[in-house]
Amino acid sequence: MSQPRRRAYRRPRWGLVVGGLVAMIIIAAITAALVRHDASQPQSARLSLGAPAPDGSFTTIDGQTTSIAALRGKSALVWFVTTYCGSCQAGTQIMADHIDRFAQHHVKVVELQLADNLGGDGPDIATFGRRIANKQFTNPAWLWGTASHALTTTYDPKAFLDVYYLIDARGRIAYVNGSPDATIDTLLEHVRSLDS
Repeated sequence: MSQPRRRAYRRPRWGLVVGGLVAMIIIAAITAALVRHDASQPQSARLSLGAPAPDGSFTTIDGQTTSIAALRGKSALVWFVTTYCGSCQAGTQIMADHIDRFAQHHVKVVELQLADNLGGDGPDIATFGRRIANKQFTNPAWLWGTASHALTTTYDPKAFLDVYYLIDARGRIAYVNGSPDATIDTLLEHVRSLDS
């Protein structure tokens, strides 16, 4: 009588298990960063939909200091970027392709480099804009500048590399997201809705 055959014991491959867990954690972190803060999940009451856009100063590339409050009376897309991030570069290229559509709806695009470029290496906003937006860099519907430290911490407390706020003519937050290269269609829907 033969004995039942025993299955060979296989030792778990812990390297693969741990590697898989680490990969899942990294993917979750990247996904959370890419999702930014969706309009349905505002970061705080101060930045929630329908709330007045907090004031703060920024300096334009021609050296003028102005503020978020100075934009009131006209809708604006206030977009905070770092000049070394890939989504900011791709978003600026997309914006160059669509800037005339923003202008048609009387929305000024205000692209601001976050204070100190959030500690990363990269060109200043003027060099970045000229290189990526090309001939649209001088479009009057597009304003370029650098956010003050206070403005940076107010609008980007979690230090996202790429985040924008659509502000209506009354100075209220109408839509929040990031990465225009991935969200341009939804963003333009919200821009069109400002007309109604």
